[in-house]
This record gives sequence, structure tokens and C-alpha cells, in this order.
Amino acid sequence: MNIMKMGYKGMTFDVNPSSVKTDFSKKVAIKTIPFGFGKSAEICKMPVKITGSGVFCGENAGQDAHKLMQIFEKGGSSYLFMPRLAPIKAFFTDLTMRIGADSESIEYTFSFTEDCTEKRSSYPFGYTYAKAGENLYDIANRCEVSTESLFNANDFMDMFSVREGDKVWLR
Repeated sequence: MNIMKMGYKGMTFDVNPSSVKTDFSKKVAIKTIPFGFGKSAEICKMPVKITGSGVFCGENAGQDAHKLMQIFEKGGSSYLFMPRLAPIKAFFTDLTMRIGADSESIEYTFSFTEDCTEKRSSYPFGYTYAKAGENLYDIANRCEVSTESLFNANDFMDMFSVREGDKVWLR
């Protein structure tokens, strides 16, 4: 299986970052009711946060670092493509760079925060990635497409043969 390269706003990383952390969270309210019992309720999903780090090496290290800085400075949101993760529309929120002692390597750390201004199930590029425990019925529901069109657009053995991280074409 070919591992997808990280990409954002037209930049595709030659080498994926060495570490990436993705934080998914929800707000939950807890109410205390008589006799010491509690009741909890999910309030909302919080924006996904993606952080990571890597190193640009070799003769193109400076050019790659400069391109990443330009993308950061440009602002706005765009789709972030990551290995084994559904693309997420996100803002590039933090960037730190450090030049190595050898001057041929540049270490970088980054963070992205999900842009929650549009419905997450709309993917203009025509595919998504299966999440843990999902089958084609779940994906069809999440992405608002018919199960029949998903099954016809992909070559899965059946509706339940989808594995986490599988690329699923929506059209």
C-alpha cells in the first residue's frame, strides 16, 4: 500500500513529518441530580487539532522551509491531506523552525485547527478515508451519499469489508 504524502495548499511533503498527533474532542456537560447521581450530555464536537514535527534535509531544505513559511503567512483555510486520515479543512495555526548545526537540516513543528464553517461531510475531491469500525453504510450516512453509489464506485467485496484507513471514493 502506498502511503499518502502530507499536503496542504499545493505543497506536498517529499517526506512525511516524523510525528503527527491528531486530537478529536467533544464538550460534555455533567449535571448533578439528587442523591449524588450525575447525568452527562454531549454538547458539541470541538475542532480537530493536528500537531506534528519533521525535518527538511538536503540541498532543498531551505526551499521547502521557505515554501512552508509562505503558506503559513498566506492565511485562510484549505484541505489538509494526511496519511490514513480523512482530509480536513483546516487553518495553519502555528509554525516553528530551527536550523540544524549542520545548516543542511531544518526542523519544523506545526499545528492545524479544523475550519468548522462548512459541513464536514462535503468533500469536493470525491473521496474520504474509512474511520475505525466504519462500514459502507456508516460512510454513506456520514458523507450523505447512497450506499449503492459507494459500493459501485469502489471494489470492496461487500458492505462490511472496509478497513480503517481505506480510501473510499464517493462518486
